[in-house]
Amino acid sequence: MLDIISGRTTVPINPNRKARTRQEILDHAARLFRLRGFEATTIDDVMLAAGLTRGAFYAHFGSKDELFAEVLRTSDGLLRLLRARTGEDPRALGREAARVLNDYLHKDHIGEVSVGCTLAALPGDVGRGPLPARLAYANAVYGLIAELGRGRPRPRQLDANATAAAVLCVGAIGMARASGDRRLGDWLLRCARRAAATLLAAPMATLKPRASRVRPKSKSRRKSAAVRPPIRAVRSRDGRA
Repeated sequence: MLDIISGRTTVPINPNRKARTRQEILDHAARLFRLRGFEATTIDDVMLAAGLTRGAFYAHFGSKDELFAEVLRTSDGLLRLLRARTGEDPRALGREAARVLNDYLHKDHIGEVSVGCTLAALPGDVGRGPLPARLAYANAVYGLIAELGRGRPRPRQLDANATAAAVLCVGAIGMARASGDRRLGDWLLRCARRAAATLLAAPMATLKPRASRVRPKSKSRRKSAAVRPPIRAVRSRDGRA
């Protein structure tokens, strides 16, 4: 293609190739963020891992903050596996969810930080990170809860059991990984598997907001309040307060 202004011939960018390059950057960034954390990972690190120059980064992302938020939006393996379930009724979906969570809560997952779960690997980094990253993480959590509740009654409400199962699974991986104790880690994962299976097999539960409780005044308190004189400064005999 001839550029009329410069007179030079330019090669049009293939949209498919650009999409593949963007995905490669995301994949390498997700791996490095999970392994090293947000602060310790630089744009140069990501582009070197992808085999690209730093200049190519800005054709796809405006900043490292934007890249981090996009990783959190698109790189959660647990959510992807749950969305791939094909069951046609609640029981079939529940069985598939149990298999996914059993694999997720396997002891081998503890050491697989770079290829593991983004939700379990990065909560601390997200909490200290930019607002777009926190919003992306929150959306991923909502998505996980909704997906665990798929096929259960009242799909538009947050299922308390699905919420508890999500907290158990992601929290168990994080705690087992942080403890550095293999026996403790195995125990945490085993307990989380059992509890999550029990929660998802139970009927749906939703949490209702608690209404604020106002204690009604008793008759004696209302009467005393009605006859109580207003507070005035007590004056001495010489008239001073």
